[in-house]
Amino acid sequence: MTIWLFALLLTAIACATLYYAGAGRRVNAAASTADATQEHFRAQLRAIETDAAMGRLGAAEAVAAKGELAREVLRHKASDGPRGGTRLAVWLPVILVAAISLATYAWLGRPDLPAEPLASRVAAEGEVTLESAIETIEARLAQAPDDLRGWTVIAPAYMQLGRYADAVTALRKVNELGTPTADTLTDLAEALMMQQGGSVEGEPLELLQRSHALDPTHVRSLYYIAGEETRAGQYEAAIRDWNALLKLSKGGEPWVVTAQNGLAFAEQGLNPSAAISAEPDQAQIDAMVDGLAARLTAEGGTIDEWTQLVRSRLVQGRTDEAQAAYDAARKAYPDAAERNELDGVAADNGLVAR
Repeated sequence: MTIWLFALLLTAIACATLYYAGAGRRVNAAASTADATQEHFRAQLRAIETDAAMGRLGAAEAVAAKGELAREVLRHKASDGPRGGTRLAVWLPVILVAAISLATYAWLGRPDLPAEPLASRVAAEGEVTLESAIETIEARLAQAPDDLRGWTVIAPAYMQLGRYADAVTALRKVNELGTPTADTLTDLAEALMMQQGGSVEGEPLELLQRSHALDPTHVRSLYYIAGEETRAGQYEAAIRDWNALLKLSKGGEPWVVTAQNGLAFAEQGLNPSAAISAEPDQAQIDAMVDGLAARLTAEGGTIDEWTQLVRSRLVQGRTDEAQAAYDAARKAYPDAAERNELDGVAADNGLVAR
């Protein structure tokens, strides 16, 4: 019954609006033709009064002019009044609108049905989530296991959900069914690194080296390789690869500071006796990292900046501060999907989620 009353109320409002608009009433708007006409008459009256005041018209002439103007105003109002057929022209469409609206609802409407909660309607229509989308793609891949596009789409979804073993399987299929590229090989290496707790050793490093061989300008693979060479104490190779990586920078990339710190660490490791002469440059680097840490602590920042800070602290050998920065980053970005790279760095260097 409520829906009927609501429908009748809407119909009444629509009818009243149509009648109001068609009955010769004025709606709030800018100046109309009638306003312009009235202003014209007022201007003529002011002109007559001005001429009389300045002596250009005598008193009798002024009275006669005003009388003629008054008759003109009356003639205009008589010609602008409503005509006999106006009300019929207004009410006929109003009646038709009401009749058609009610008849249509009586034919199509179902006021006897109970109300249905919005949540139930959304569920009935099928709410699309990442998990449901993955299930759909998995079902399709079960029927067509050679669908390269399907494996390409589902692999990053697995990584986002932390299903690293499934991501490895998907990325192996991507590289088997398609031509391996620097990106697809590095993606597989990252999934394997996450699966084995962040370690680059073994197959991940082999994949990264294959990726670098395919594309010497591939930043991600070269970054991991230089980092692993630094960790393993292969300082000459690390210096070579950190320099090569820095040459690829266009300025402003979040990994630049880490690469600079890695280079400085490798140079110091290769020639410890030069540490004293290199101390001013290292001090500048330390000051820059400390400044980044202070800014992120006070104002917050992007996930890339937090990742850069954690990496820098690790290169500096300040593990406790790296752990503190990682804890702060996890608090600022609780969604694991946004922390893929950061979590990988943390796991690779023994930092723990707390």
